[in-house]
Amino acid sequence: MTRQLIVAVFGSVETARQAANDFEALSEKNEGFHIENGVVVEKDANGKLAVLDAESRPFKGGVIGAIAGGLLGLLAGPIGMVTGMAAGAGAGILAQAADNALLDGTFVETVAARLVPGSVAVILEAKEDTPFSVDNVVTGFGGKVFRQTLD
Repeated sequence: MTRQLIVAVFGSVETARQAANDFEALSEKNEGFHIENGVVVEKDANGKLAVLDAESRPFKGGVIGAIAGGLLGLLAGPIGMVTGMAAGAGAGILAQAADNALLDGTFVETVAARLVPGSVAVILEAKEDTPFSVDNVVTGFGGKVFRQTLD
């Protein structure tokens, strides 16, 4: 299986919650898709990112991996306006991700452009054989999915 950073962007918290539950169900089936960790974040009207703790629970208690944490830091911008438990991720994770060149600049820019105020993103570090199952969930809820290979 290929290790991926998967970002699925949706128009509402409810839609993201439903998709997150479907992602967890796919992972539990153990049929070519396994979530290592993940988090659900919302971008508010002021452009601040907030980790949605309740929606993140299916992903091992909302544990933020180093790469997802680095992406959160980059998406939050230079001021680093991430609230909720992501605040604990801090600059160390961002520095680690940047130092290891794990995040492609074009990928980050594309996700940042799609994550507009009022939208919600499910960010997963996962292993998958093919993108079809995740893509079907995302398109079924009217979302957009972005991936970066981590292997």
